[in-house]
Parts: sequence; structure tokens; C-alpha cells
Amino acid sequence: MTRSNPIPMLLFVLALLSATFVACAGDLEEPAGGEVFVVTTTYPLTYIAQRIGGGRVAITQLVKPGVEAHDFEPAPSDARTISEAKLFIFNHPAFEGWALNAASASESGNGGNAGVVIVQTAFLESAVEDHGGQAVDDTTFDPHIWLNPLQAQEQADRILSALVAVDPEGAQLYTRNADGLDVELVALDEQISKRLSSCELDSVVVSHLAFGHMAERYQFKQIGLAGLSPEFESGPSQIAGVIQRIDDLGIRHILQEPIASDRLAQTAATETGAEILALHPLEVRTTDEASRGLSYIDIMQANADSLATALRCG
Repeated sequence: MTRSNPIPMLLFVLALLSATFVACAGDLEEPAGGEVFVVTTTYPLTYIAQRIGGGRVAITQLVKPGVEAHDFEPAPSDARTISEAKLFIFNHPAFEGWALNAASASESGNGGNAGVVIVQTAFLESAVEDHGGQAVDDTTFDPHIWLNPLQAQEQADRILSALVAVDPEGAQLYTRNADGLDVELVALDEQISKRLSSCELDSVVVSHLAFGHMAERYQFKQIGLAGLSPEFESGPSQIAGVIQRIDDLGIRHILQEPIASDRLAQTAATETGAEILALHPLEVRTTDEASRGLSYIDIMQANADSLATALRCG
């Protein structure tokens, strides 16, 4: 992939240097180290920042392993941690709706670091048309863009620009690491594309509609037991409709994320005889995945295997 012109994003990030926002942080997910202190909200951003920052960055992730990211609320005591950071990296207000409000409140109440840079890594397309063909706004946008490796590259570009802006001395290292990550993300995309070619089915049933960007990229349709937020459970008529589609389409698998409740998936599996497989939205890792050191690449490869089974790919 040819890296895009970084100047507009650098100007955007440099403008943020004068921002007065800070936000709340939590316990470390990853070992601390390095010179540039970064706070991230979720695992994909942690992974990208670590890969680009290398030994020059120390990262605190707010949403810890095993915590349902949609349910997370920052604690007031976390303000001190974020106030010491140079970068606060979040995904999108549709996902971390608390991020900027918490940032503003914690600065005003805790004498925070006015130099902290706030980096948003996901944005609506200019056409404001969702992958489902419906017009969306910032409250209905599917923020899980990292599930398409090529969109994860765009997030990496924004994080690279931010790191270079706050730490110009590390620019050569950051750029070299980002280039290496680009190569891996392109290879991952090619691997998933090959894995999901020549499939018998074109639809999968998922625990919640987190996989739209992945579905768009790899040309399958998602049928959700729940909507974008898994905590908002579907009613009986919605579940009955999904069960009917499972029977009509000959679907044999239900794809369940590993952290959220599987009650709806178990109900549908009991009614249809379908098998439950794991499909990971990668908002956070499970505690077991974190302790085993499984990475974004590892989990995305496992996702491809689950999808290939569910879609009955050759």
C-alpha cells in the first residue's frame, strides 16, 4: 500500500495540540515502557499504537481484557492517568460515547494536561452511506472498522501522524514500523480474501451487527440476533425471524462473540440445531487471549476460519 499524504492529518493533529480535553484511563493491559505515554480505549488501537510506537511508547488501555466494551464507563480516579499522557486515542463517538465528555470533565476537575492530543481514528465516509445502503450519522455509524484490515491501515495512518506530531524525534522509527504493519495488514487481507472465496452461502448469523465492515469487504451478509450494541436485546419477533431465515437459508452455524452473553445464540441454536462458533469483534481480548499473547492478526485469522466454516467455503 502506498502511504497517503500525511500533511492534512499532521495539520489536524497539530491543531489538536492546543486542545484542552483529557479523558479517564484504567489499568494497564500491556507492560509499560518507552518515553511517550499513550492512552487508548480498546484493543485494536492498543495493538496499532504498540506496533508503530515500539519501544518509544508506553500504553495504558482503558477497557481491560474480559470487559464488555459497550458497557464500559470510566472511573473518576482515572483522570490523573490521562492527564499525564501525550496522546489519547479513541475510535468513534458512536462506540465510545463517553470519551470526549469524560475528557473535558476530567481536565476541568483535575488540572489536567492541556497539551494532551485527542486522536479519533474512525470517520464517516463523505457519502454518508452505510455498507447496508442506509443513510447514517455519527450515532448510527458502525465503528468496528478495524475488522476490515484495509480500514485498520487508515487508523494506523492517523496514529502514525499523531505520534510523529508529539514526538518528531521518533518519526523515522514510527514510519518504518508503520510500513511494516501495512505489509502485514495487506497480507492478512489477502489471506482472508482467499479463505472466504468459493463459498456455498452468502449469509451468516452473528450475535450482534458488529461485522458490517468485514462483510462489505469480503462480500457476505450478516444477520444479527441483536443490533450494533449487544446490550440492546432483540424481541421475540426478531429472534423468530432470524430462526426462520436460518431454516430457509440452510445455515448450520451461529457466530457468537466471546465476551457478550450467548443467551440469544443458545436459543436460536436449540431451535434450529445450528452449531455455535466464535466470531470475535476484537473490541477487547478475553483474559485468556491476553495472557496467551494472542494478537489482532491471530484473532482475525481465527475469525476467517469461523467464517469459512459458517459460509461453507471451499
